[in-house]
Amino acid sequence: MKFLIVLTFLYCSIYSQEQNKTTGLVLLDNNMSIQLDLDNQNSKVNLTLSGPSDRWFALGFNSTTMAANVDCVVMTSETSLSDSYFPVGYFAPLADAQNDWIIIENQVSNTIRTIKAVRNFSTSDVSDYTFTSTLNSLDVIWAYSYNPIFDLYDPVNSGHGADNYGHVTLMFSDLGTIQNNKISYVLKMFPNPINDELTLMPCNVNFPEIEISVYNSNYKLVYNKKFPNQNTNEIKIPFNNLPEGIYFLKPKIDSFESFKKLIVKNKN
Repeated sequence: MKFLIVLTFLYCSIYSQEQNKTTGLVLLDNNMSIQLDLDNQNSKVNLTLSGPSDRWFALGFNSTTMAANVDCVVMTSETSLSDSYFPVGYFAPLADAQNDWIIIENQVSNTIRTIKAVRNFSTSDVSDYTFTSTLNSLDVIWAYSYNPIFDLYDPVNSGHGADNYGHVTLMFSDLGTIQNNKISYVLKMFPNPINDELTLMPCNVNFPEIEISVYNSNYKLVYNKKFPNQNTNEIKIPFNNLPEGIYFLKPKIDSFESFKKLIVKNKN
């Protein structure tokens, strides 16, 4: 018998007027993902970064390569997110004199660590990238260790290998319309775990059309259905007959969409 464990209990598009730009959740590969949210009123950037729980993983800002002086963050231990930079091109990063990122959450689930951290748009460190409220796109580079190790300077074991790295252009969406109207949609997901179907309960029964898509770990669509507004209190999504592995649920309400990670695994 298979059970579905919902790693994130709530799907929310709750954004205050202060936090009005987001990249949404961007999947980098099967082990890494990123989301950046801009809090324009307080001039702060919120980072949600996931990677393997037993090794270093890193993200570099405003670059497509490991160029000299590129600002980056590195998970250098199970609890430390290092504010760093590349002293020269294609060399292990060095820690800044001052760490401007503050970790507000550190969770591990099914070998994946998710870090949530916050930083000011602009810092006193010349090596830090400066975020702005007008930011529409941002190139980032990412990597994680080929072996389970946090030591960046181990000459044998700490490299990212041939596949565990890449770059992507993040696109920011303006959520001002949703914020200004204070529209909030919440989908509660239960039970946890389940064996046949997932129940989604909108907090507002007058929700507009909701489109639900499910992707496997290779980003192949395995389920898609649109649910029109029927003043219903719940939506049932079948999850039986899925092989064991990682899946991604994408609810879409109006123009807002996001990914939530799911896991199907055998009952112990």
